[in-house]
Amino acid sequence: MSSETTGFKLLRTAIAFLMILLILSACSSSPVPEPSQPPQPTEAPEEGQTITLITPGDAKNVTNDSAPKYQIQTRLTDFRLLNPSVGLAWGVTKNELRIYMTRDNGGTWANISPSANVQFLSNPVYGEEIFFTDPSNGWIIRSAFGMTETVVLRTTDGGRSWKVSSFPDSNTISSIYFNSPQTGWLMTSWDANATKESKALYVTADGGATWNMVMQNEQYNPNLPNNTIPMAGVITGMIFKDMNRGFVTLQTGALPKIYMTSDSGTTWNPGPEILVNEEWEGCDKVITGEPEFFGDDNTSGWLPVACQIDKKNSVTYNGYFTANGGENWKFVNFALSSQTGINRHLPPVFLNAEVGWILNGNLMYKTVNQGHTWTSLPASSVLQSKLLEYPEIVKLQFISDDVGWLLIQKEVDRRSILLQTTNGGVSWRVM
Repeated sequence: MSSETTGFKLLRTAIAFLMILLILSACSSSPVPEPSQPPQPTEAPEEGQTITLITPGDAKNVTNDSAPKYQIQTRLTDFRLLNPSVGLAWGVTKNELRIYMTRDNGGTWANISPSANVQFLSNPVYGEEIFFTDPSNGWIIRSAFGMTETVVLRTTDGGRSWKVSSFPDSNTISSIYFNSPQTGWLMTSWDANATKESKALYVTADGGATWNMVMQNEQYNPNLPNNTIPMAGVITGMIFKDMNRGFVTLQTGALPKIYMTSDSGTTWNPGPEILVNEEWEGCDKVITGEPEFFGDDNTSGWLPVACQIDKKNSVTYNGYFTANGGENWKFVNFALSSQTGINRHLPPVFLNAEVGWILNGNLMYKTVNQGHTWTSLPASSVLQSKLLEYPEIVKLQFISDDVGWLLIQKEVDRRSILLQTTNGGVSWRVM
């Protein structure tokens, strides 16, 4: 081989070696950036309930198999059945309210959440910050915090759109009630402790667009009769039978109190007195529940009341029933055993003046004679197994003899799950 050929090969080898060095140098000085990662959560994710969503525009066509559907997993903190097939469920994730509506008994759900720009610091509770008169008309109250004001969100199309109006009070919302799509009331409170609070009542006649104060119990005038709800007592429920007649129930240091109005909330007078009876002897506290009327005539209704004994850490529920629109209330001894543990404050639920249910332990009990006797229903394997995973009972509601919902959770893991029965509580399924 000639020296010229050998020199050419050596030159090519040297050039190739220099090229490799240049490539390696470039790679080491400018590494390829890794794909950016989303911020990692700082707390356990909220999970538990898997629901099938459709778009709100398809909400009226949920039986259409061709409607777009997708599944999500979410944490629910409250619900409300509006009729046997229509219900709401919701929770707050990262300060955004996620509220869903089903129109087919839980088969599919529509996301009817308001704008994420309206932030929530806590989970709204039905009857306090959320209320629906029917599947189309509903209201959500976002309480004031920081520099933000209290606002009223309202819908007339089942949540496909929401309008926002301001509310002239930044105090705590304690109760909300609408008896029509136009007429409703909001009660606020402040300077509250266990036995008293200041109270103000507002009324709307235009569906929540504007509000006017009709009662405030700090404005005392010695020359005028004091026809307000007193500061003594904490409001546990508010209900209006019609445009004029309404009731509030008060938790006091002793027995429950009822106040009534016949002029749409402007003036209030004491209702029938809850009398002392032997069931309240030895109670450290008599717990007052939320009043409820049955049916459209608002003639019959009931009020749950319980005896709390601190030393035993127990609660025993009984009830007061009315058959004349709240003019009088009759005490009924439920003959239920005392409840202890984390679910001791769960009251019975009634469908009408005779039929009711209570979940005690992992068994469902039913009454058909106004709570005088209770019969245990057959054990549901699904209910019992799910209560082992989610031992805290959030809410129980029956909307008919057959259909009921039950929300259970494990708060420490931020997980919840919604169950449904379609045979009066005998068997349950995960929705």
